[in-house]
Amino acid sequence: KYRNCTHLIAKSPCKSEKFLAACAAGKWILTKEYIINSAESGRWLDETTYEWGYEIEKDTHYSPQRQSAPKRWREELTRSSAPGAFHRWKVILPVKEGDKRMASIRRVLQAGKATICSSENAECNITHIFINNHFFPGQNKKFSQAPYYTVQYLGDYLFE
Repeated sequence: KYRNCTHLIAKSPCKSEKFLAACAAGKWILTKEYIINSAESGRWLDETTYEWGYEIEKDTHYSPQRQSAPKRWREELTRSSAPGAFHRWKVILPVKEGDKRMASIRRVLQAGKATICSSENAECNITHIFINNHFFPGQNKKFSQAPYYTVQYLGDYLFE
């Protein structure tokens, strides 16, 4: 879904699907001033000084780690040539028909290049099993070594 996106304009460093997916994929995440100043200049400006994390605001309720996450991930993924923030993850997600939240989590994981495995026929070495408040996947001896995480862990991981 986000494959062709190169930039995201964000008012704040939030935990929305779009923000997390762009961060996990190492895309440019810019402040709204980028659009305003580019329009005033009549051309697209260099993104660097408009990127979230370029300057850390002190008088805000967003932590320095959250503010700097987009820049840190973009630079790390560029430096390492890794395809995404989750590229080494092999994940099992709870599947419940019509669960929009888990569909959103799946898209964030896919943007970060996680491998999403089926719990029925997973042959891969599972690294993460996600749970939510409404659904807990059944115990399976194949996955007994894999750690369980709440879905909030995705944002925490990206913003740490």
